[in-house]
Amino acid sequence: MPPRSERLTKHVKPNKNDLVIRNVTVLGKRTSMRMEPQIWDALIEVTKRENLSVHQLCSLVAERSCRPESLTAAIRVFLLAYFRSAATEDGHLRAKHGNSDLLGQISAVFPDVANDSGAPTRPH
Repeated sequence: MPPRSERLTKHVKPNKNDLVIRNVTVLGKRTSMRMEPQIWDALIEVTKRENLSVHQLCSLVAERSCRPESLTAAIRVFLLAYFRSAATEDGHLRAKHGNSDLLGQISAVFPDVANDSGAPTRPH
């Protein structure tokens, strides 16, 4: 079942750049975290790969973070480190990294980025 916030706002089409707020229990205390949808997607992907709940993974990160006042920053740093450590040369080749379509890949992630003329660009 999707999180309560998604069920209540199902009729609203969210902007993919909007921050999403979700409640998480971290170290036995309920808190809310506000992050980009892509970060939530990455976090959920990691929890599935590692057979953990979002609550468990966030608690592990909070226990080891050197900046406990900024859990969302610690989560972002963890996710970056997780995916960087998983990146291999073979993985880069399969994902077609290092090719001439880098601008296309960036545009796919950030479709509203302006090009040199100042006009917004969209993925093809």
